[in-house]
Amino acid sequence: MREEASPEAQHQLRVSHAKRSNYTSFHDVRKAGKKLRYLLEFFGLVLHGGHKRTLKLLKQIQKRFGTLNDVVASEMLLRDNAALLAGSGDTDAVLHWFERERKRRLRPAAGLLRKL
Repeated sequence: MREEASPEAQHQLRVSHAKRSNYTSFHDVRKAGKKLRYLLEFFGLVLHGGHKRTLKLLKQIQKRFGTLNDVVASEMLLRDNAALLAGSGDTDAVLHWFERERKRRLRPAAGLLRKL
């Protein structure tokens, strides 16, 4: 007989999946920004107009979204392997730290997109 998860565990699972898809979109934006930056750097000499401000902003976006992606990927890795790490320390405290860090880094990263 299959044991049903508590409503809280079911909610946590839904939230986890929703967050993953959002962060995947942010990672896709980061990769697209990287391609655009490389194109601007490569063709910058033949394009008219200054692109320094845009390049600077693209670099900031890449850096912030890269850091956010590192936090999200590390959190997912820990969540996916929590059973393996059960006896090695306070996994819940580390997961809580990752959650706070992810939220802390999301707002500034998303704010940069509005500047484009």
